[in-house]
Amino acid sequence: MDAASADTPSPSPSAGIDRQYANIYGEDTVPQQEPTRASSGVEPISSTRSKFVYKVVLACRPARISDTAGGEETNCSYAMTACSFRNPPSDDVLYWVQSRPRSNPDAAWTTVNTLCGLDALPPGVPAPPAIPTMGQIQTAFRQLPFSKPRVAIQPAGNVTLVNLPTYFRATWPGDAGLQPGEVSAPVKLLSWSVEFKIAPRSYEFHYGDGSSSGQVTDAGGVYPDGKIRHTYTSTDRAAKVTVDSQLTGQYRVNGGPWTPINAVADLQNEPVTTLQVREAEARLVDH
Repeated sequence: MDAASADTPSPSPSAGIDRQYANIYGEDTVPQQEPTRASSGVEPISSTRSKFVYKVVLACRPARISDTAGGEETNCSYAMTACSFRNPPSDDVLYWVQSRPRSNPDAAWTTVNTLCGLDALPPGVPAPPAIPTMGQIQTAFRQLPFSKPRVAIQPAGNVTLVNLPTYFRATWPGDAGLQPGEVSAPVKLLSWSVEFKIAPRSYEFHYGDGSSSGQVTDAGGVYPDGKIRHTYTSTDRAAKVTVDSQLTGQYRVNGGPWTPINAVADLQNEPVTTLQVREAEARLVDH
């Protein structure tokens, strides 16, 4: 059994289903043919009046942190990722086909099939309303208004000496941009409200003499324990020091649980810190 179907939750009462994704079919718009029974066990929809009412819903698992005011199921991040765990994996979105007896409109909806994508919908059934793709969610993440880090240096005063270990660390400004540890304002994507939690992915320090740290996960630190350090071998009146940063994070839909975004925002044009590299001179003084 694949991960998506094995983890399908018990059906909720109809009051708990997000009606925005519901398509009731098997009513007056049924196709004029008698399809064969699907191997998945879905009740066939025929040209005669079916004894079941059907709908297709996005596979949003019950919220695990808090319910919305109307009791809707909110963890739609599950629907975006569940098909990737199937064999073979798929980038499609997961849907549930649900039914209940036509004679009992108050009965709970029962999930009778799971679909990766909408190609296997029963004949004549319209697709649910459009939802954002994972690519659109990742694009919205990359377009967030991020802060940009700059480099703080020890020794203090942005002055160091040749052959003296110099310490570097990335610092984030207290501006209105987003930086690691912060959560974005909700972004509206079609019918979804999406939030993003920002996290660092990597840093690369450029020391202004043609060398760099390479990509590291350490943001650096101060003397004596900071791990991002560099020793200059020649003087420089204005070494241009920068740090390139990549950010990643998590997203959540309609207040549901956080899910990894699996996307990277590569920041550009970070501020420059100008460093003087001097040479110490030793002199003998005759007292």
